[in-house]
Amino acid sequence: MNKFLGEILIELGFVDESQLKMALDEKNKTGSLLGDVLLRLDWVTEEQLQTAIAIQSGAKILDIQSTKIDQSLVADIPMDFAIAKGIFPLEKVDNILKVATSNPFDVITQDELTRMTGFRVETYIAPKVWISETIDLYYKAAVTIDENIEKITRANIQVEEDSDHIIRLADLLIDKGNILEASDIHIVADTKLVRIYYRVDGVLQQAYLFSKNLHKSLVQRFKIMGDMDISKSHVPQDGRIQHRGHSGDIDIRLSTFPTQFGETVVMRLLRSSKGVVPLARLGFESDDLEKFEKTLNRPYGLVLVTGPTGSGKTSTLYSALMSILSPNINVMTIEDPIEYVIPTIRQTAVNPKAGLTFATALRSAMRQDPDVILVGEIRDTETAELALGASVTGHLVLSTLHTNDSSSAISRLLDLGTTPNMLASAVTMVLAQRLIRFVCPKCSKITPIEAGERDIFIRNGIEPPDKLARHTGCDGCSNTGYVGRSGVYEILIVNREIEQLIATGAPSSKIEEAAIKAGTTLMIRQALKKVARQITTLDEVYRVIADA
Repeated sequence: MNKFLGEILIELGFVDESQLKMALDEKNKTGSLLGDVLLRLDWVTEEQLQTAIAIQSGAKILDIQSTKIDQSLVADIPMDFAIAKGIFPLEKVDNILKVATSNPFDVITQDELTRMTGFRVETYIAPKVWISETIDLYYKAAVTIDENIEKITRANIQVEEDSDHIIRLADLLIDKGNILEASDIHIVADTKLVRIYYRVDGVLQQAYLFSKNLHKSLVQRFKIMGDMDISKSHVPQDGRIQHRGHSGDIDIRLSTFPTQFGETVVMRLLRSSKGVVPLARLGFESDDLEKFEKTLNRPYGLVLVTGPTGSGKTSTLYSALMSILSPNINVMTIEDPIEYVIPTIRQTAVNPKAGLTFATALRSAMRQDPDVILVGEIRDTETAELALGASVTGHLVLSTLHTNDSSSAISRLLDLGTTPNMLASAVTMVLAQRLIRFVCPKCSKITPIEAGERDIFIRNGIEPPDKLARHTGCDGCSNTGYVGRSGVYEILIVNREIEQLIATGAPSSKIEEAAIKAGTTLMIRQALKKVARQITTLDEVYRVIADA
């Protein structure tokens, strides 16, 4: 028999019997829920109440910092219903709809959601305030932002005439990017227009067209926000913005670049508040995840994550750090910039103008008795040699390189001037990765596989499926056909044979052959497995992986 909430709160030591009695009396007088009464009296915290409700109901507590929100679900559940029932749709996995609620016992609402969407409902306990704020953000703010932007741009203003409107427009453009979970915002001048782009799930999408007379005003506003020199428009500049807006707080890395039509502005949105995603949720196949975690638990060695810009390398490194984080180890990072602030880790941002480069910071960090060191990127010979040296002297070193596959990382480090013997003894694992978009669950079409498509699977040693998912486009996915992304990985573990190949300067092709023999699954094969499971498309694989 399930225990009453009050009993659980007493057993956990959150309230005593006299407090519970007074709260129950108040509950009976007012008709309020016991939890609401206890919160109003300030006798329990929101976290304590959630813990007790989770024990009573068996529901999970929502991890707000790293939760994933599928914005396309907002179109399926009316705002009035979400407000009235105090729920917010999070994501759909297979045939399960994950929903945030403060009352997991409300089975009537769960039944209504099942009838409304056709999915089985799985509830996650979240604070009422968070649910209310999230409803405001995803249901109300997006519409309000578009309406306000249209009003401002329709006014055909100049900064000298109405600076308040330009300030408001700049803030709204950032808020829109935050709601879309864009990684970048582009402000691009044309002959007669200003084009606003957002990079969402790795793809640039044009969102707005403004009159050219807004360009100078808008650029100057962003430069002021980024503490940049507005008098210099013919040289590139870099700046930082700490934006506090209606869509939440966000740090921004700002860059300007002169073109024939005026300055282009690109803003990289850094969401440290979103939290670090656990390794298990990045998209690893189970055997690769096991290999990665086993390597991370070694006390020394160099672990490299490779891929092009925007392939999620930094996110993977942070997830790796969080998986091994412990009070018993000293973890230090050297980054450019710091993208996620983790209180228990000693983090440093490089500052080349002040003489603090990756190499100089790494040399000094070695004197701080570290166990684990994250080096944001190996860019030069000095940093490479120091990272290798640290990894063979009892330290676990994590870093990134820009290479297309795992075996090419060895050649890249040799090109930087490292010695083959040192490289062979230092590198323990290379992980190459890409990010592939999920096909939109609302509008995708499942159709029979064609002959040419079947050949692609056979050529890569994958059993062809009978049917494939095709992307189309709807309002829920901004007519792209895709929502969200997953990692695709290729893991090379340095065994004795590969170590000998590295030491003798063997070409990448020989190292790749040995890696496949030892159990490495090439990235294209990993991607095709996701296509076979109908979570992405062949078109997306072609876009992301060149040798498909």
